Amino acid sequence: MRRTYAERDVPMEVSQEWLDAYRNRLSPKWWKVEGDAGITVDAGNDGLPDSGWTKKDISAWLEERGETVGGYATKSKLLGMVDLILNPPAPEPVVEEPVVEEPVAEETETTGDEQ
Repeated sequence: MRRTYAERDVPMEVSQEWLDAYRNRLSPKWWKVEGDAGITVDAGNDGLPDSGWTKKDISAWLEERGETVGGYATKSKLLGMVDLILNPPAPEPVVEEPVVEEPVAEETETTGDEQ
């Protein structure tokens, strides 16, 4: 028999679709939600991570590109890593200092009488 109400301290399993539909009514103060896949919304449908993506999806995108993602990385830190991949910093120009050749004094033969 399926319950249509929630009882205190009694786990209740719901579908991801149900959770997505009613997530705005589940205050973390009163509800503990486990196993939530979250909702990823791709702004512009470009396949590039943005603030609408979940941390899990951003991490997966980074790992597909060979990046190591720490367990305690915040969403903004992950998006910063994405930005570095998409917009790598320009290489610093190598400026070589010009070589100044000092004039070489012509060697003259000394006879020992110069003093």
